[in-house]
Amino acid sequence: MSTRWKIIAVIFLLSALLGVFVFALKLNQPKRVLPIINPSQINPQLVDPDFQRTGRGHRVGNFDLIDHLGNSVDSSLVTNRIRIVEFFFTTCPSICKVMNDELLRVQEAFANEDRLMILSHTVMPEVDDVETLAAYASDKGIDANRWRLLTGEKTEIYRMAREAYFVAPEPKDEPVTQGDDHDFIHTENIALVDERGRLRGFYDGTDSEEINQLMEDVRLLLGD
Repeated sequence: MSTRWKIIAVIFLLSALLGVFVFALKLNQPKRVLPIINPSQINPQLVDPDFQRTGRGHRVGNFDLIDHLGNSVDSSLVTNRIRIVEFFFTTCPSICKVMNDELLRVQEAFANEDRLMILSHTVMPEVDDVETLAAYASDKGIDANRWRLLTGEKTEIYRMAREAYFVAPEPKDEPVTQGDDHDFIHTENIALVDERGRLRGFYDGTDSEEINQLMEDVRLLLGD
């Protein structure tokens, strides 16, 4: 064998050994696990004082709302499903548009995944009735198999944002009744919830890199 071919053989052997080493290293790395997030671990500004000491066992609980198809829906909609949760309104000219454009990427990435559901709650149910939400869904290309727009009692929607998902702060100015005419939620925060109703992550819905991370975390929960 010529010197040239001997050198090529050595290079090939070294490349193969390096590949085996890298593969073995990956096998020995511990699998990343998403944390289970409880209220005591969240920014206190986003957590009702009654929940701030809850260090374990938090579940987002049940809900009773109406989707953009006109159906009454409850937590059975997400039984054994991972959910991505946001709060928005259809006439929002700023962050909501960006957030939903980002969530369209998520919908596309998981178009064939029955174990995932995106839930978008309107914070202006007095404006966003079923007809309005349905038109918005049609305009955006929202697939109801993966994504539901939800409306219902304003007090219940606001309670969920603050006491179930912890994505919006309580109003800091004059005292108001949750969800009344002086209370308004406008947040870019998106929550990731596992199939057991546990909080597993929070993301800035206007940040493409954070939505990329959200998709990675969804895949992790799915076991892909």
